[in-house]
Amino acid sequence: MQLLFSLVFLWLFPYVAADAFTLPTQNNAARGEYSLSVVSMKPLVELEAKLIQNLDDYATALEHKLQILHRHIAEMRVENEQAQRNVTLYLSHPLSAFALIRRLHSDWPQWRQYMAKPVGRAQLRNFDALQGALPTQMDLQDACNGIVRIQEIYGLQESHIFEGKLAGIQYNTSMSTDDILAVGQHLSCTKNSTEAIPWLQEVRRRLRNQTKDPNEPLAVDKSEVLWLLAETYIKSKHYAEALPILDIALKDKTADAVFLRRREEVQQLIAKERSTILDNHKPKDDPRLAEFKQRCRSRGSLSSLHCSYNFTTTPFLRLAPLKMELLGQHPYVVVYHDVLSDSEIAGIIGMAEQRMARTATIAQPNRTSWPTRTAMGAWLKRSSNALTQRVARRVVDMSGLQLEGSERMQVINYGIGGHYITHKDWFTDTPTVMGNRLATVLFYLTDVEQGGATVFTKAQHKVLPRRGTALFWYNLHTDGEGDWSTAHAACPIIVGSKWVLTQWIRERSQIFIRPCLQRTSAGD
Repeated sequence: MQLLFSLVFLWLFPYVAADAFTLPTQNNAARGEYSLSVVSMKPLVELEAKLIQNLDDYATALEHKLQILHRHIAEMRVENEQAQRNVTLYLSHPLSAFALIRRLHSDWPQWRQYMAKPVGRAQLRNFDALQGALPTQMDLQDACNGIVRIQEIYGLQESHIFEGKLAGIQYNTSMSTDDILAVGQHLSCTKNSTEAIPWLQEVRRRLRNQTKDPNEPLAVDKSEVLWLLAETYIKSKHYAEALPILDIALKDKTADAVFLRRREEVQQLIAKERSTILDNHKPKDDPRLAEFKQRCRSRGSLSSLHCSYNFTTTPFLRLAPLKMELLGQHPYVVVYHDVLSDSEIAGIIGMAEQRMARTATIAQPNRTSWPTRTAMGAWLKRSSNALTQRVARRVVDMSGLQLEGSERMQVINYGIGGHYITHKDWFTDTPTVMGNRLATVLFYLTDVEQGGATVFTKAQHKVLPRRGTALFWYNLHTDGEGDWSTAHAACPIIVGSKWVLTQWIRERSQIFIRPCLQRTSAGD
């Protein structure tokens, strides 16, 4: 039966929506997918601490060698200066003359060996042992995409991001020149390479009055930045802007054949082709992406309906009613407040941290990930322990529905600019085994300082993450047809760590609880 279920799903490809059915992939430790969640980045702090200590040990070894050298140099200089004051007198004494010959014959070859003796072999071995845990090129690309996503979705100015000002709030963390260059290099390789220009221009501005120390291992090469900036202009057909950049580079590299040849090529391009006028106007977004941006930038929803206590969904609620805020009737969306305690949240996150893997969608079986979602996730059985059973019971209390035949609970943690683009939770073609996803319960396990809202792009609801609250909505109309107005998205995290728990509720067990009824209006 499980095989049949898998085969049924393999050909589903609705909207951007079957991405709501996410599957865990390989463990992130094996693939190095650090930037996709805050929890997966935590080991990097300890890793960097070990690397810093290892480098400090290397510096200590160098300092120890320097101390030995300085001590012996001082002793040798005293003896040599005494000899230079009166060379004849010094050499007339047999012991002094003998000592000089002995030093030059025996000591100085040993100093040659000491100079050639490498320092830091143990530290190199330590580094090699840690190197396998370093972030990969894909990690860096994911991190760059996260920064760019924050800037693009929320319409932030690049200059503000450089300074650490995010969505109107100034933080005490800003971007270094190396950070900005990494994003610029990444953007220069994308289809919209023009977006790299302000990043590379900022790097150029910062390097303008700096001189490169040839012994500095992390120094940024000005000529490489100028070359990259010029190539970015050329790639976007802004030849007129590329030419002066190459001229500036040639002032430092007048005999560089590569720069000279490239300058000649640009001159030919200017003569043959019409240069594109550089402007700040970007191509229009896809309508769904534009809608996504608009909702994420809007203020949170203010319920025009009412708040109340839910006493009636299950008999238990007569004793312990739930605080309920009705956001909308069409679609039916409810926020339940204070439904998880701090200890329950800590327990859920603790369980999930041991099982985290990159989320993938069954909608694209030939790919390991779905680019519209950036997060790490874990699946928890409702029967795992008393905590998961209690959370499952709370889902029943909120929804009045049964969970038999539904997926396990999914816990998600988002990373740098973590998001989930507009999607729906129900499937266009109803699965025959468990039925479609009738409803969704989404628990917020953490507050998020900035960003991370859940937005219903059609219904125009926006719910900010609040620790311990839960969202509940029906995905299907009363006749069992999917409700397109439930299309929703997770806005990118700007600052914070967002944890959520999702429980989808399938139709199969609701046959007597919520039978299919004929729709009396478009909103039912």
